[in-house]
Amino acid sequence: MKLKSYRTVSLLSCMGKVVEKLVADLLSDEAQRRAPISDRQFCSSKKRSAIDAAAIMVDTVYSALKEDNITGVLLMDIMAAFQSVARRRQMHAMKAKQIDGDLIEWTERFLSDRTAEMIIEGNVLHSHPMEAGIPQGSPVSPILFAINTTGLITLVEEKFKPKASPSWTTLDG
Repeated sequence: MKLKSYRTVSLLSCMGKVVEKLVADLLSDEAQRRAPISDRQFCSSKKRSAIDAAAIMVDTVYSALKEDNITGVLLMDIMAAFQSVARRRQMHAMKAKQIDGDLIEWTERFLSDRTAEMIIEGNVLHSHPMEAGIPQGSPVSPILFAINTTGLITLVEEKFKPKASPSWTTLDG
């Protein structure tokens, strides 16, 4: 079979994803070492899934019901908030956790100079600068978002934690 055409293969985008995955692992390890992210924030936990979160919630509710305790569940859809994360707030959260300066600098560059454009029927409209947001689909995004929302999770836990119940559990992700 003869080759009819040659295509240029760009490895640049592939290398970008490899770097993002490496930085995601480094950030996760660094965040856990400096100021641990709650174990109940499932979106940032390795080898834990939404199924694990649901199983823990069901088990907690079942245990409380067996003891005739009142049970409630607070569900927060914070994953939809990726696009509203302010870059300065992200940097502040990382500095507060005393994340390594090189990782903070990489993150700042990763979140800087982003643009969005619409394509309608093949016509590219003007690019608009993106002042906020964590790009979805990147391997580094879930850990950045977990670092950013750690304070929110803590606040909700403190605000809604029952005084007498030892079975309090918060799950996100």
